[in-house]
Amino acid sequence: MTTLENMVAAMQATVEALGQQMNNHGNDRSGAQGPMTLTTFLKVNPPKFKGTTSPTEVDTWFQAMERALQAQMEEFYKKYFPTSARTVKELELLQLKQGTMSVSEYTDKFKELFRFFRMCQWTPADYEEWKCIKYEGELQSDIFSSVGPMEIRTFSELVNKSRVVEECVKKGLDWLAENHVLLNCSAKSVYFMPEDT
Repeated sequence: MTTLENMVAAMQATVEALGQQMNNHGNDRSGAQGPMTLTTFLKVNPPKFKGTTSPTEVDTWFQAMERALQAQMEEFYKKYFPTSARTVKELELLQLKQGTMSVSEYTDKFKELFRFFRMCQWTPADYEEWKCIKYEGELQSDIFSSVGPMEIRTFSELVNKSRVVEECVKKGLDWLAENHVLLNCSAKSVYFMPEDT
């Protein structure tokens, strides 16, 4: 079995498993359309992979599969994820701030909520800049002050730089604590404290 055939089998198994999972949880909202299964996925007429090694044909097939999965996902969301729930997630994203979360925790939460943001749902690449501006604008000020001026507009790069800055800030704070240094930023003063205080 080729790698692409494995991908097709995996996609089909995933769609079927999702449909079975919805049926097994006793969801009474199955409606007239029936459960989301491989059968309903196949109703959107996904193309069959013919085992070609032509990169163009493979890419065309893969894009067609993505469109078929997208159509399935749209139906799934219409049925099992009401607009009110999506709106709650969107508002949560708009209000999300890093606060006391680590950069990793903030990134995970941001990505989770961003998936449900309607403005960016179907063409996230078009909104990469907005995504970066929103993400960096809610970072802790000590991290933002380092990554903000870089004007990074590739999300993965912004997250990586934010993690690096966070680690540097932690190391700096550890050094200050180990050396009994007290900073008074408002007075622009540095105090070296005796070790016994």
